[in-house]
Amino acid sequence: MICPYCGFDNLEGADSCEACLMDLRALDEPRAETALEDSLMHEPVESLGPKTALIVPPEASIRDALECMVENNIGCVLVGSEAEVVGIFSERDVLLRVAGRMEEVEAEPVSRFMTVSPQMFEVGTPLAFALNRMSLNDFRHLPLTEKGRLLGIISLRDFLGLLFRSHPDLALEDS
Repeated sequence: MICPYCGFDNLEGADSCEACLMDLRALDEPRAETALEDSLMHEPVESLGPKTALIVPPEASIRDALECMVENNIGCVLVGSEAEVVGIFSERDVLLRVAGRMEEVEAEPVSRFMTVSPQMFEVGTPLAFALNRMSLNDFRHLPLTEKGRLLGIISLRDFLGLLFRSHPDLALEDS
């Protein structure tokens, strides 16, 4: 890594220049090249406008959880209480764990089919970090907290909305 202050060729990843001792850590930070990249790197997830998270108790039946999701036109419900979220039950859980067995399991508790211990993020988490985590772990919903207290939930759809609001030129034209 070439020091921009004195031109010394340092080892890659050095915190400071061996010759002039200038701080080189900022050079390792990614830099936004577009307005969208800047937004993703610096705006918090709270800027997506979290929706109120609907919560069902662990003993709620699969039928009750699905009815809640359908009635509210949402893709998931949290399981537990506002004080303690123990799981999340989403469309994916329905497809992978319930589909084809509805009559057999509709009265079973949602806690048997939920994803346990969902990852939750503080509202100040940068958008890029949350989106990366969602992508790496293949989930579409992210509960948000504020000082450890449940605040709401965002979804991959919220990220897509941000993308198309900030770059309307990306929207497909009708053919």
